[in-house]
Amino acid sequence: TLDHAGMLVDFVELKRLLRAISEPLDHVFINEIEPFIELNPTAENMAWYFCTKLQEGLKVSVPVEVAEVKVWETDIQCATYRPS
Repeated sequence: TLDHAGMLVDFVELKRLLRAISEPLDHVFINEIEPFIELNPTAENMAWYFCTKLQEGLKVSVPVEVAEVKVWETDIQCATYRPS
């Protein structure tokens, strides 16, 4: 359902949430951060991670569900995660 302004999710909120999820992974050894200490940080697992974290964050502010997350490795290769 759209809000009073005709938006499903405000991109400002979405950008804030994505920044909070991605910043801890920037300029670090990803294999030293949970859950990637045990989980191989493949594009597929990264897509799952971002989807899970994004869904958790959205539940707090917006009652929507994430349909899919794509993680691009190159300009022609990506991994897509779709929650069931």
